[in-house]
Amino acid sequence: MGDRIPMEMSFRRKRQKTIKLRTLFLKYLAVFCAGTIGLVLAIVLIFSGLMTIGAILPANYAEQQVMQIREEIQAGQQPELDDPHALFRYAKYTLDGRLLEHNLSSEQAAAAWNLLEDREFIYRYPYNYAKAVNDQDVYILRYSLSAQFNHPGMQRVLPNAEICFIVIFCIAFLIGVGLLASSFGRKLTLKLSGLQEAAKHIQKQDLAFAIRYSGIAEIDQVLQSMDQMRNALRNSLERQWKLERSRRQQVSALAHDVKTPLTIVRGNADLLAETDLTAEQEEYVRYIAESAGKMEDYINRLIEITKAEHAASYQPVHFTICPFIQKIEDQMNALAVTKSLACNVITCGLPDTVYGDPGLLERALMNVIANAVDHSPYGGKLTFIAEQIPGSIRFCIRDEGPGFSPEALRLAAEPFYMGDASRGASGHYGMGLYITQFVADLHGGKLLIANSEAAGGGEVSLTLPYEEPAHET
Repeated sequence: MGDRIPMEMSFRRKRQKTIKLRTLFLKYLAVFCAGTIGLVLAIVLIFSGLMTIGAILPANYAEQQVMQIREEIQAGQQPELDDPHALFRYAKYTLDGRLLEHNLSSEQAAAAWNLLEDREFIYRYPYNYAKAVNDQDVYILRYSLSAQFNHPGMQRVLPNAEICFIVIFCIAFLIGVGLLASSFGRKLTLKLSGLQEAAKHIQKQDLAFAIRYSGIAEIDQVLQSMDQMRNALRNSLERQWKLERSRRQQVSALAHDVKTPLTIVRGNADLLAETDLTAEQEEYVRYIAESAGKMEDYINRLIEITKAEHAASYQPVHFTICPFIQKIEDQMNALAVTKSLACNVITCGLPDTVYGDPGLLERALMNVIANAVDHSPYGGKLTFIAEQIPGSIRFCIRDEGPGFSPEALRLAAEPFYMGDASRGASGHYGMGLYITQFVADLHGGKLLIANSEAAGGGEVSLTLPYEEPAHET
């Protein structure tokens, strides 16, 4: 969160009447049952209507045709067996079973003769068989007791009207179930959208939003709990922010208040040093002056970190990288002279411009370089690397000092950390890497503290994106 937390909206959307989740489910179940019953009634009515107008023939229509043909055959008449409207198939035999004519296949005709050799009627799924005999010939008629379409073309394509309507019912049923499930899913998603919206706001640390209730009791209970959590979190963050701001103000005020009398102490110590003093008194005055100088340096560091922690100090711009690197190199060379260090600057594939705050970046890098100089042995080597890596730019400083201890690798970026005896140095107050870490966070980058295998000393890397971040719409 920033330095200012937005005030909560002064209104809250009106709570709508809530229902139980099971009530919503039962409503859809009722719609499903009513739809299924309606579909069955519609299929039955359509089927009955088509049967009434003669488009569909009743299930016993084929049997009536067969019985009429059988009577004609037994009366010695010659029936018309190849009528296109006939709903049966036949086979004609001699009295001893030789096949004369048929519209059954030869195998079917032979099987039919065997079935009715000593019978007049028989049923073998899915057909009924009837035998008619006159003085010269034997006829076997095969038919099915099922409703059929009256049109011959429909009979060939859809021989069983009942199965056809069952298939239509199944297809319509599945489509209806799919549509109802889709509607229920969209409804439930809409009811859950308020919960998802609240979670996204909290994830983005945006706590000034109004809860949008769903109207479902169970979901609204969760939303109410999230609302209470949001208020508690907002209040906690506000208190934390106020305490942090108060702490910075108190530290800054205290530092300025102490600086004035400390300056007086140091000035009087300098004046006292110019008077006639014994050797012991001169030693005491020197101690006072040195301690006052250290205290003044410490207070200046406190003021610096208080300013650095203020987000308003971050003013990013697009700046040219080459002059910036040259400025860092010049300052590094100036610091390295005090220990006769050899400085090596390496650049690789740098972009023309970088998006960031050049002042803060310079302060951060110089803090790291100053630490590296302090911890480098006389006549050693200092390496500064600036290179482009995928999506980022990396600054790396290596020294040939003792390196970081395991504890320092974890805590070196903490404020006022001075527990690493391996890299202890005069004038070190544990603020440099903390400021660098803070600057890296402001730029959306990372600070990596490690030991260099190549140089044998410490290695501190500052990685940050060099392009302006895209703004969310």
